[in-house]
Amino acid sequence: MNTRRLARASRLTALITAGGVTGLVLVPIAVNTVTGGSAAHVLGPYARWSWPALAALSAVTAALAAWEPLRALLLRRRPAHPAHRGAALDRVEGFVRDRLDGALAGEVRLKVGVAPEVGPRLPGRVRTALVVLGEPGSGRTTLLLELAERLVAAAREDPLRPVPVVVDLGGWRRGEDLGEWLLGEIADRYRIAPRVARRWLRDQELVWLLDDLDELPEADRAECLDRIAALKPSPVVLCASDRDDGWQRLPRREVVRVEALRREDVLDLVTTCAPRLDGLHEALRKDPDLGDEVRTPLAFGLLALGYRAGRAEYRGIVETYLVESAARGPGAPERVVRALRFLALVARRRRDLVVRARLPRREVWLDFVGEAAVWRLFRRAVPGALAGGAAALCFVVGVRLGLVPAAFAAVAVVSLPHGSFAVSGPGRGSARRALGWAAAGFAAGAAVVGGAAAAGAWVGGQVARWPGAVVFGLVVAVATAIAHAVTRDPYWAVVCALAPAGVMVLTGPSPELVAGLGAGLAAGAVTGAFVGGVTAVWSDLGRPAAAGLRWLPLAGLVGAGLAAPAGGDARLAALGPVTGLLIGLAVAPIANRPFDAVAEPLSRPLALDEFPLRRKALLRSARDRVLLVEGYRFPHAAVRDHLAGCDPVELAACVARRRADLKPTASAPRA
Repeated sequence: MNTRRLARASRLTALITAGGVTGLVLVPIAVNTVTGGSAAHVLGPYARWSWPALAALSAVTAALAAWEPLRALLLRRRPAHPAHRGAALDRVEGFVRDRLDGALAGEVRLKVGVAPEVGPRLPGRVRTALVVLGEPGSGRTTLLLELAERLVAAAREDPLRPVPVVVDLGGWRRGEDLGEWLLGEIADRYRIAPRVARRWLRDQELVWLLDDLDELPEADRAECLDRIAALKPSPVVLCASDRDDGWQRLPRREVVRVEALRREDVLDLVTTCAPRLDGLHEALRKDPDLGDEVRTPLAFGLLALGYRAGRAEYRGIVETYLVESAARGPGAPERVVRALRFLALVARRRRDLVVRARLPRREVWLDFVGEAAVWRLFRRAVPGALAGGAAALCFVVGVRLGLVPAAFAAVAVVSLPHGSFAVSGPGRGSARRALGWAAAGFAAGAAVVGGAAAAGAWVGGQVARWPGAVVFGLVVAVATAIAHAVTRDPYWAVVCALAPAGVMVLTGPSPELVAGLGAGLAAGAVTGAFVGGVTAVWSDLGRPAAAGLRWLPLAGLVGAGLAAPAGGDARLAALGPVTGLLIGLAVAPIANRPFDAVAEPLSRPLALDEFPLRRKALLRSARDRVLLVEGYRFPHAAVRDHLAGCDPVELAACVARRRADLKPTASAPRA
């Protein structure tokens, strides 16, 4: 019996019981007693104990809820605690098992019934540096994972055996401290605390299984090998290419070579899988040079997946695999290919094989987007959003404060920082789609700016109920702060503050003035932050700054005109609300800053052409067609790099033609 699991289940049961009794029984009784009511008849004699019982059970509930976090905190402070080792072995074993179960070899075995055996078997004890050599796709990673599985089993049986950790070197950057970087990687992947890992590293209780050295540039690779050689206290297993002799930098090394597949082995595998690979058998018979290309388990696996349904059109190993796999499934070919190409570019930049369902930060992918998306966003959606914001602001001001302030607001929006983005050409896609982007931008801008202006006017109306002297001082202080932030000159800040002070001397701190100030502040802050974020994205695209849009007052006048039938007042006495509104709108240049929190979500629409909204459905479809393996990963760096360098239009056209060939005719399937 697992006593740890039993204790945890017991604590959870006690927590649910104590919490339920406290919240559903004692709290209602105690509240009812305090408010003058009476407890239930059966509990009448014990009513006076309700508050002590409530306090005691609340303390017990809090202690049970805090047990696990406090225990974990105490364990982290004791690096030598044996629980760290067991937890680390569990996580390493889970990671290795997931990788092996989702590897390309497993998919090949599932689809065609057999996969090449990778050898030779690596030694079970690693005393010095062990280098596994082979060409890309030869099965080095599979050998590494199988070794990790055996080392985990050995470490469970013998507490003196080190804990194996598998780390992909592709994410390391030149100049980083390799030791600290490795500790950070195992902290992220296996949740091994750095304090614990440092102790294990010092006591030689870790064995490093390092993969993806080929992902590093040659210059970085040399430095990385030098730093690996400096990890003398810990045993290391390193997968390296047999074309690179940099591994010779490692002292006291042992070398294991993974040999290429022989032609006879490939033919035997194909024969074993008959009739599923008859198409590949025929291709190998007609083209003897093709057999020379199938030198690795990766090459065999990709071709087997391409030929598993019979005849295929050979276009090269990776191209055949991509076209045949993509053709046997639903969805628009170009959409699938574009999404996979985009994800391959991101993965190659991150130096890994991970297919990310969520977009990383914009600097990783922003330069991959097409000109059509840039045109639609900056020439349709952004101007539409600004026009919608101007119209909504003037409409709210017209309804709330009158048509004269709305007209002033329409004229004032010309001075707001709104930017213009010079993108040539209509881009790819129909005019209807471009109009849709403009309409969506207009609606979003109207909703956000209009809502902010209405909320600001409401808050201003509530503030206007304060004592007049307080409202007077608050308006003057706000005007002074805004003027100083704009002019950076205390003298001019004081001078500018005299204007609202003079107006309030004439009209008093009227509710309309304060409501206009609130509406202007809210709308100006939202507009300034939006333009700052959009300008930051524009700058990240490497585009030069441009002049502002000068037609926005027309949109504002339309909003003011719509306010008239909605109940807008046309009285001319509007000095107070106009003054407050103009002071509030002056905050827009202050808020016009490249806030990353604003720029990041505003950049996301640029990726929609390459990576659509229904991303998980697209990735699941690609996984079902074995275009991706192990959850969401590219089968190999060769597949990732081929997708990253392909022409998506041309590859999608090949997929569409192949899909048309696979469609059944009136008599029989053509393939």
